[in-house]
This record gives sequence, C-alpha cells and structure tokens, in this order.
Amino acid sequence: MKKRGIVLILAVSLAGMALTYRVMKRISAVKPPVAVETQPASPPLITTARPAMRIFTLRAPWIGTVEPQASVELAALVAGRVEAIETEDQAQIQEGKLVARLGGPQVEGQRAKLAAEVESVKSQIDLARQTVERLKQSVRAQMATKDQVAAAQGSEIKLQTQLREAGLNLDIFEKQVCISAPMSGIFTNRRISVGQDVNAGQVVGKIIDAEHLRIVASIFPPQGIELQGKEATIRLDENQILTVLVRRVLPQASSTGAVMVWIEGPQIDKQLRPGQTVGGTIVAEIRPETLAVPESAIVYDAEERPYLFVQKDGVYEPHSVRLGLIQDGWVEVLSGLEQNQSVVTQGAYELFYRRFNEQFKVED
Repeated sequence: MKKRGIVLILAVSLAGMALTYRVMKRISAVKPPVAVETQPASPPLITTARPAMRIFTLRAPWIGTVEPQASVELAALVAGRVEAIETEDQAQIQEGKLVARLGGPQVEGQRAKLAAEVESVKSQIDLARQTVERLKQSVRAQMATKDQVAAAQGSEIKLQTQLREAGLNLDIFEKQVCISAPMSGIFTNRRISVGQDVNAGQVVGKIIDAEHLRIVASIFPPQGIELQGKEATIRLDENQILTVLVRRVLPQASSTGAVMVWIEGPQIDKQLRPGQTVGGTIVAEIRPETLAVPESAIVYDAEERPYLFVQKDGVYEPHSVRLGLIQDGWVEVLSGLEQNQSVVTQGAYELFYRRFNEQFKVED
C-alpha cells in the first residue's frame, strides 16, 4: 500500500510538470520579440575642408531724404495785402499761372504814385512839343535860332525816355503784385491766406517738380573709395529693394562729417515721394574671388585675435590669420592661409581649448 501511494504521487508530479512545460512553451511562442536598440552613428567631432574662392561685396550703409530735383520758393516782390489766392495748396500748376494777387492800401498807394509819374511826364512832353513849335515859328520870323529849336527838341526826347521808363515801372509793378509760377510743378507749403499783409521778400509758398526726384544721402564710406557712379540699393521692406545710382558727390560734408551724395534713378520717381526718409547701402567695392572659410572655422583668443586650424601630417596646427569681410556665413581670409591647405571647419573651438587649456579655464 505504501509503494502504491508513492507511485501515485510521482505520477501526479510528472503529469503536472509536463502540463507546466506545455503552457510555458505556448506563452513563449506568442511573446513578441524584444527589440534590439541601435545607437545612431555619432557625427565626427572634427571636419576639414579646403578654403573656397568667393566674391565679396563691400557695402556702405546710408540714410537720406527724398527731395525734388527742381524746386523754387515763391516770395512776394512787393509789400501788400493778399487779395486772392488762385491756386490751392498741393495743386498742379503750369508755368506762368497766377498763384496769388496782392492789393491793399500799400499797393494802391504805390500804383497811384507810379501812374501819377506817367501822367506828369506826359504833361511835360505836351509842353515841350508846344515849345518846339513856337521856336520853329520864331525861327521863321527870325526871332529865335535853330540851336534853340534843337535844344527844345532834345528836352522833348529826354521826356519821351522818361515816359517810357515811368510806363515800364508801372507795368513791372502790376506784374509784381501778381505772384505767378516760374516753373511747372506742384504748389505746396502755402504760407499765406486772403487778407494777410505780407512784406517784400516774404516767402508765400513753394513749387516742386514731383516727377523728377532724388535722395540727398549721408554716408561714411571706406577710405579711398570713389562713390560717384556706384550702384546703390534702397530697402523699402523685406521684399522690395530698389536699385539706383550715385549721381553726384556733394563738395560739402554734413554737420557730422558724413559725405553727402545725390542718389537718383527712375524707380525713385515712381515709388517714392518728397520728404520721405529712406535708407540702404552703396556697393563701395566688389572684390575679385578671394580665399574664404565658413565662420565656424574661425576662433578668437582672449585678445580677439583670429586663428584657423590647418591639418598637416595628421596634426592640427593653429594659424594666425588676417580677416576681411564677412558675408553670407563666409569670412574673407586676407593672409595666413593658402588655397591647398585643409582647414578645420567644425570643431575648431574644441581644438582651441584643448591646446590652450593653460590660458582658459572652462567653467563648470
């Protein structure tokens, strides 16, 4: 009986172990495989490349104001009172057209005085003519000489000249009381109103030629650069740039010492307006192809001296260089580098700090 019990227990145990094995096998059969993680390849810490040959453009910034190429200030030629204004402010006007007319007591008094002079000379001429006729009759009666007649005729001629001068003065005055446009353009900056008294020489407004504009710009150019005839750009916004030319360098500098230039071009006439403030750059110099490296290749020491690392025989050597312009992420190298040398373009600062760790302490 005892042996049978032991055999039964062993059988039950073996059956349980077999069942467990089959279950575990099923579970392992449906268990998803464990993914094996792969690390991406790390980019190289140091990369090198030969220097490029690039064209660098030296640009000088400027700022200026748009103005008409031709303009004239209108001034009252005589003192008087504004009787009428014939042209509205900011209106187009043709040459010779009336802008304003003066009147008032001063004008009327001067007009009467000039008219009286004309009438006085006319009266004197009538008397002179009568004198000449009497003398001619007296000559026939042998009571006067021909010399007396000639003298009287001379006086009459002088009076005729005075009459012409008096009439001319009256005509000039009549024109002076009428303020007219000396050129075609836009009448602007009106400073008078009807009923206002003005003095001789007082500015009453301005006429500008709004169809022909220019920019008066101030610039601090690099030394030795000729500006006249150079290309200039005007940046109106991020998407609009106008291309124009420097037409003239003015002889007088600004109060700040800047060079003053005139910038002109048809695009200014079409898209800008007088009084507008604009800015841009002038192409001072276009340099031929020169050695250039990416900005990432340049390192600076504590005194801001620039260096490049050049690969030679498996060693990276620091080279002191002289730099020029920086443009579009590239740096012009003026000296200290040759075209056939291989330059560190990435990782230059890592090399720099590793080599000069005695001079620099990296903060934690």
